[in-house]
Amino acid sequence: MKQFRLFMYALDPTHIGAGGYRLGRVDNTIMRDAGTNLPKIPGSSISGVTRAAAIYSLKNEIDRKKAMAYASYTLDPKNKPRPDHRGQIDPIAKLFGFAEGDEDGTAQIGQISFRDAEILAFPVSTLSGPRWVTTARLLKLAGCENFPEVSEINKILVQSTAKSYPRLNLGWMLLDTEKANIPLPDGVTANIKNNLVLVHEDLFPSIVNANLETRTSVSIDFKTGAGAKGALFTYEATPRGTLYLGQVDFDNDRFRDHYENAFKVVKKALNLAFKLGIGGMTTRGFGRMKENLVEIEIC
Repeated sequence: MKQFRLFMYALDPTHIGAGGYRLGRVDNTIMRDAGTNLPKIPGSSISGVTRAAAIYSLKNEIDRKKAMAYASYTLDPKNKPRPDHRGQIDPIAKLFGFAEGDEDGTAQIGQISFRDAEILAFPVSTLSGPRWVTTARLLKLAGCENFPEVSEINKILVQSTAKSYPRLNLGWMLLDTEKANIPLPDGVTANIKNNLVLVHEDLFPSIVNANLETRTSVSIDFKTGAGAKGALFTYEATPRGTLYLGQVDFDNDRFRDHYENAFKVVKKALNLAFKLGIGGMTTRGFGRMKENLVEIEIC
């Protein structure tokens, strides 16, 4: 198994909707982890946009047309039973897997797995400019070693190279500071590393949820060109500058001969997918990201 950490830096605000409306502070909430109540990007969302982008990334026009035709055919519920997919040469379905959805159809496991992505470093406004907040658990998850840990909930550790004061505000919280050398893995921008802040694990969810964006929109009445009556709604978004950490696994044990091609396709497709945007409201300036795949060394 070839495993890669997927670092995703948000160039725009990101809205991965939880589906439907909610009663509460906002109408359209974002997807959260059930255990931590922190925003996340499901692996299914990453896989979906990558698979769609992979079709358009194919250089061979014949393969591209076959992949597009099969994708359109399987989306139509009238087309049952499905054709035997093994008789078609569709490189995208062979990489990502497929299931025909009926008794007479065929199925094949995918060669690529996408894990949920969680927030690795979260941007917060302070009197000293933007700082990126993280925890010791997240640094360990990113492969960092020899990192300090915060023992007190009312104290934070700030990067030794950054300008700091005895106290620093993280949003509405004012906390005591202490300088420390906080590592970050290769592939992360220097601006984040130089402005990193390490907080207690119990404090991190409160900081993140208190500093999410809440936006207001209204549906337009196309006859008048003005806002439609009763169509005002609010929605959440994680801010631009958020750094996510996910994982992509390539099954090179069962599909040994296909690994190199699979890696090239996924890397190219991720680049295209994140340029177009992931999640909801990409046509309103949401969802663009900058990605970086870093191989995990397995001992």
